[in-house]
Formats: sequence, C-alpha cells, structure tokens
Amino acid sequence: MSKTRFQPLTCVLSIFTLMLSVALYPSSASSQSLGIAAVVNDDVISLYDLNARLDLLIVTSNQKDSAELRTRLSRQILNTLINEKLKLQDAKRLEIQVSQDELERAYSDMERRNKMPQGGLTEFLTSNGIDRLVLLDQIEASIAWSNTVNRMFRSQVSISEEEVDEVINDIRASKGKPEYLTSEIFLPISNPNQANETLSNANRLIEQITGGGNFSVLARNYSQSATAAVGGDLGWVRQGQLAKELDAALSTLKEGHVSKPIRTVGGYHIILKRDQRTGVGLPLSQEKIDLRQVFLPLVTADPTQKMAQAKAMTARATDCLAMEKLEAESGSALSGSLGEVDTSSLPAGIQASVRNLPVGTASEPTLAQGGIIFLMVCKRTGTSAMDELRPKIKLNLLNERLDISAKGYLRDLRHAAFLDIRI
Repeated sequence: MSKTRFQPLTCVLSIFTLMLSVALYPSSASSQSLGIAAVVNDDVISLYDLNARLDLLIVTSNQKDSAELRTRLSRQILNTLINEKLKLQDAKRLEIQVSQDELERAYSDMERRNKMPQGGLTEFLTSNGIDRLVLLDQIEASIAWSNTVNRMFRSQVSISEEEVDEVINDIRASKGKPEYLTSEIFLPISNPNQANETLSNANRLIEQITGGGNFSVLARNYSQSATAAVGGDLGWVRQGQLAKELDAALSTLKEGHVSKPIRTVGGYHIILKRDQRTGVGLPLSQEKIDLRQVFLPLVTADPTQKMAQAKAMTARATDCLAMEKLEAESGSALSGSLGEVDTSSLPAGIQASVRNLPVGTASEPTLAQGGIIFLMVCKRTGTSAMDELRPKIKLNLLNERLDISAKGYLRDLRHAAFLDIRI
C-alpha cells in the first residue's frame, strides 16, 4: 500500500501521539513542527507528501512553478490525496492488494501512452527532481480503487442485449451528424454547502488549462470520474450521448477550447473539445456469408397455417443440403441461394436474423412482404463489425454504471471518515 513519507527529522507517530501533540500545541504550530497536512482516519498525509505531489503535477502539467501557484494548488491536491487515502484504506479493509507487477505494467502503459521509450518516464521524472514512487503511489490508489469498485458492485450490474441494441440504433441514427472528440474533468459536489468551493476549484483548473496546463495531467490528478485514469479521455461523443447540459456546451464550443464549469446533478464538469467530425454511423462489417433462403408465399393462404408449415420445414432443415431440398419443395422462385453476400449490405431485419445464427442451422420463420421466410448460413468468412462493437458497447455501459456507484461510495467513505485538515 501507499508509503507515507515524512521530512528527515520527523518520526513515525501513532495516532495517540498525534492527538497528544494537538492538545499541547496550537493546530498551526503543530502542523508546522510535525509536517502534517492532514489526518485521514488512522493515516497521515505529510507536508512532504503534499509538496512531492505538487512537484509532480507542476512538472507534468507544463506549468511554471511559483509560490502563488503552489498556494492555489495545495488545497486541491490535498483533497485528491485525502480521497486516495480513503480508497487505499478501504482496499486494505477488503484485503485487496496491488502487486508490484501490476504497478509496473500500469507505469509502462502510461509511458507508452505518452509516446516515451522504455525508461523515458523515469528519466523525465528524475531530471526534474521527482522520485518515481510519487507517481507509483498515485497509480496504486487508482488500481486499488478500481479493484474495490469491481469487488463491491460488479455483481450488482448487468447490461441487457436490449440496452446494447439501443446504443447501436443511436450510432446508426448518428450517421451524418456531428461527433466530438472530448475530454472531461468532473468535480463532484458531495455536500451542497460546498458547491461554491467546488465551483472555485473548477475555475482555478480552467485558469491553469488556459495558462498552458496539460488537460490530461490535470484530469488524472483532479477528476473524480472513471476517465481520470486515461487523462479524462471520453473518445468520440455523439449528440445526445452525454447529459443535456454537456451536449449543449459541446455543440457551441470551438475546437481546442475548454468550457466554463458546467453544473449537472452530480457536480461540475469541465470539457475540452479536441476535434470534430461527421458521424459515419455503424462500422462496415468485414464478414461475408453464403446465405440460402426458403420463401413460402401467402397469396390466399392462411398465415397461421403457413407459419406452421414453415416451422415444420425448419425442423427438417438439418444442414445446407436439406435446405436445398426444402427450397425446391417450396415451389417459389424466391427460394434458393442468395450467394456470398456482405453481411453489412443486408437489410437490418435479416442481419438480426443471421447475426448469431450457427452455420447449418435454420433461422426462425418470419413474416416478410408477401410471404414467410427462413434462412440458413452455409459459410462465414471475415469478421463481423457487430462481433467487435457489441462487447465494446457493453463494456462502456458497464463502466458508466460502475462509475456512478463509485462516486456515491467515495462520498459515503468521506462522510464517515475522521478528517483533520491542518493547512
């Protein structure tokens, strides 16, 4: 877990000793002599921890170091460190541990995302007088919290296929409409009395960004959304995908510009529009299928009787050879092989019928214009866009639900915690 560091002359103190010192000395003098920025339940955040994180933020966010900047950042950084302590404490309660291998993999991933060679991140930090352990502590809290949230809430969240279908329909409908490459910083309001303070923090962050601060680094340090782990990156966002307040701001924001603080139910958002494009809709499938069809015309026939006939025929459609015989039996010129076709070129209804249809298995009979049809896939080649898209959509929906649970859980941990802030 996180290693708390103290200034050279500071001893490792028990909470009893800390509380005794508070009784003997005024709070301000105590925090200066002991080097304590805050006490979080049974853990201490030292002034050394706070200054080390300030150094990391200033260097990585491309800001010019100054006493004024440090004063402005200190309370925001301390708030982040308090949340990290709470996350680590809860992970410890659940006996969740982050291995050294996990830390190093995440560290290497961060290096790659920043397009640095192996060892480049450590070299960069060292050249700026920053111990890599400062960054590893931050990474550890992020991984531990992710594991905690999954342990606590994953079993309570399920995503239905109908929900995935809704997103797919939204993507299909977005073709030709604007899409925005977006990043976010989210600052929650856990207590209505602190709304003004949260707004002030949001405005200070905007000042830092417009003054040359790196949005991604600031998001990683301050944002309380799941996207903080990837620098606030929301990816390409469609109209109507976000809360209406954010959607309205995105539509008018210029590329490369950052928004003013946007109030939603949960808190304040800061969004950055990185790029804009016209939506292309659903990705084209690379899958081809050899498709056969049996068509039973209705004409004057009773639809109920015809459907019963179709179901009886599908029971005999045990493979593609049997399907050929049934095509001849139907007596319709519309029955037969449809040849090798691109799945993406088929009507939406037929795509749905054959999407998960095993090769050599007849589909359920369905009503079509002028008759009843059932289908059979005799061969598949290539990959289906939906095979790749649906799992991604399901994962995104899952992460969104877990993020909502995580925000509420952290708020509860904070409310229940003993906090003694000394600066």
